[in-house]
Amino acid sequence: MNTQMKSLRTLVNTALATAVLGGFVGVQSTWAANPEQPTIQSLSPSEVASGALTPQIDNGIPYVSGGIGIEERAWLAAHGQEFNTHVTFAVVPGGEFIADVKVQIVDGRGKTVLDTTANGPQLMVQLPAGNYQLAATHDGQTLQRVFTVSGKARSTLVLGFKQ
Repeated sequence: MNTQMKSLRTLVNTALATAVLGGFVGVQSTWAANPEQPTIQSLSPSEVASGALTPQIDNGIPYVSGGIGIEERAWLAAHGQEFNTHVTFAVVPGGEFIADVKVQIVDGRGKTVLDTTANGPQLMVQLPAGNYQLAATHDGQTLQRVFTVSGKARSTLVLGFKQ
């Protein structure tokens, strides 16, 4: 990979990290060095709509995954309040975001409520209040997290898979 491509990749990963982990604060300044690049703030409603993701339902649980491309990230930012559980997948060290992560969420009674493969670095789920265990598998590595969904707060999980 040439130096120019590495620089572009670093810039994109920095913007993604800022967008996902920073709640989309600071993305404008990240792209300021290259003004012809769109930013989440510069997208029109129709451009945001062009990145629309289709929410799915598994066992009665609505969810959506994606986040590849600025339009998808903008759509997720615009619709994030519709989901109370947000999960982000990356590789550590390096912080490169990943997709194709097999995800299973089990409720406190041991019932699988979501079984899917995230097709982007972000997975957003609307879960009933309760205790859950998430198992995420990528490239033969499984990470598990226990988390609680309350009626008021959003649960945010960031999973870092080792290279």
